[in-house]
Amino acid sequence: MESDYGSNWNIRDLLADLMEARAELKPAPRAEIWASDLGKPYIDRWLQMKGVPYSNPPTGKGLVTFFLGKQIELGFERMLTECGVAFRCQEKVAIQEEGWLPVVGKPDLIVEVGDWQNVVAAMDERLADYPADQPGTEAQVQALKGLLVLWRKRCPEGLLPTVFEVKSLNSMAFKYHRSAEGLSNAYPHHRLQLYTYMVGLGIAEGHLVYVARDTGWIEEVIVRASDELEQLWRGDIETMTHYYQSDRRPPLEPLKLDGKDNWRVSYSRYKDYLYKEGDDGAFSF
Repeated sequence: MESDYGSNWNIRDLLADLMEARAELKPAPRAEIWASDLGKPYIDRWLQMKGVPYSNPPTGKGLVTFFLGKQIELGFERMLTECGVAFRCQEKVAIQEEGWLPVVGKPDLIVEVGDWQNVVAAMDERLADYPADQPGTEAQVQALKGLLVLWRKRCPEGLLPTVFEVKSLNSMAFKYHRSAEGLSNAYPHHRLQLYTYMVGLGIAEGHLVYVARDTGWIEEVIVRASDELEQLWRGDIETMTHYYQSDRRPPLEPLKLDGKDNWRVSYSRYKDYLYKEGDDGAFSF
């Protein structure tokens, strides 16, 4: 039976419309490099840092996808909190070296356990605060304490500080990149983002956690420091700093790579400015 209010809407579209109405159209100018931008096209980052309005702002559908990814990240945080594993979330990291623009970012999750006994003690305190009449609460906490016992046997020395970055993909992208060893190698820009946090926090190991948001598939990629990663990281920061401080526009991205459309162009928020106003890539504002 059709409602008096009509049938031409659904909650998915309503959420997308709401998010698109609130989408950022013009980035705020900034003289700092975001860790999440490392490895991405210099031209897009330069325009963003200069505060140039987007010609192709984010869509409601894309923002819903981002929202779902954030919920997965928050779910990881909540589960680790309930297990009593020590963590710090969204701690700002800032790196400043002479001649560089500041490099800043916030890691998703940092996990560390120095002494399992402290974790068990904290769990006991939480159990004492739970209402006695809350159904299932004590059984759940006791189950978590049993899990901590197993983890303590598996890692008796505790857990070394490890920084985590959670990335969500749809299952088609997950399968494609997994078959091409893309997830095993990890996206280069994700490695650079994570490495920033490792450097800024003085942590030797980081993990990229890829999650297929529609199937729940998970793959975890371990990232450790290497000369190659260090050189790529420093090279990116130095190059972006040079373009910004000299007020020199970086070159455009190639439209094709190996005969295929360059996805970095396809997803550019400045695509119409950069690639549609003239054959030479000229643009105006």
